Amino acid sequence: MAKLIYTLATQGRSLNLEDILRILDISERTVRRYLKAINEFLTNRQGEPLIKVIKTGGIERWRLNETMPLEATPYQLMSLYLGSILMSSLDQTVVRDGLMDMFSDLEGTIPLAQRALLKNYQKKFYTTGFGSRRYEDMDDHIDMVLRGLLNQYKLELHYRSQKGERDYLVQPYTLVMHRDALYLNAWVDSYGEIRTFRVDNILQAKLTKDYFDYPIDYSPELFYEKSFGVYKGDDGSRITVVIEFPETLYDYVANRSWIANQEISPVQNGKFQMKVVVSNLFEIFHWVMGIGSEAKVIGPEELIEMVKGEAQKILGSYNKMVYESI
Repeated sequence: MAKLIYTLATQGRSLNLEDILRILDISERTVRRYLKAINEFLTNRQGEPLIKVIKTGGIERWRLNETMPLEATPYQLMSLYLGSILMSSLDQTVVRDGLMDMFSDLEGTIPLAQRALLKNYQKKFYTTGFGSRRYEDMDDHIDMVLRGLLNQYKLELHYRSQKGERDYLVQPYTLVMHRDALYLNAWVDSYGEIRTFRVDNILQAKLTKDYFDYPIDYSPELFYEKSFGVYKGDDGSRITVVIEFPETLYDYVANRSWIANQEISPVQNGKFQMKVVVSNLFEIFHWVMGIGSEAKVIGPEELIEMVKGEAQKILGSYNKMVYESI
């Protein structure tokens, strides 16, 4: 029973019943007997049972019942639920589990007279999850990253990149969500600069007890000021990119935020232009290729050649398919 309480306390979040049985290596019958005994004799500061059991979507989760009483309106609760489904790629991770724990706490505070407003709320919000990454297998690594961020402890990372695997000692600064994927901005001692790590490329993460002072002059907004996404140039380059689009794409391009410094020209003769300053061409090249022939690069020449070269490769592969079929 002490190990059960200790496990829930050190996790800092709810655990599903299956994980509890695996960690304690006991049967479900035994752990339920422990739960009953603990909640009969131990309470939290509000006099409530020490362990709270939550059932969401058919999954039973346990956690220490130490949350202070809160109140919420149905509108606030639905706003929180909407935020949780927008993070569907983080399902079964410490991030979304913590959010759903808060949702369960707030759900119990809704007055009975307003409970009817919550009927069928699961059907009223939905995300397709189209193209989203899955992070349930990365839960332990995300947990270490969060603990490093909150406690300002350095992390030891074993990381896989295109250049191979290597170890890093980093100071975690910011967890970044970009296109439904997680990235970590961290100061790398050996490089003397901030680098960006893709979380799903972290093979192992270990929390150290080496404290660091969070830099007061660091700003994620400034860090990504000239990044068309999360990739930055290594030499502080400033590359001006101009792309022309047909008027039919104005809503898609002009009414979305792509980069802080984007400039959109008025529509003239059925066309308009977007001008941005970036530090590298990697992501904007792939963005242009994703739009296809309706995105015409005006400059720089380097990006024009990259697009032309890729188009020739695509055409060549299809020509080869036709030739082989003959």
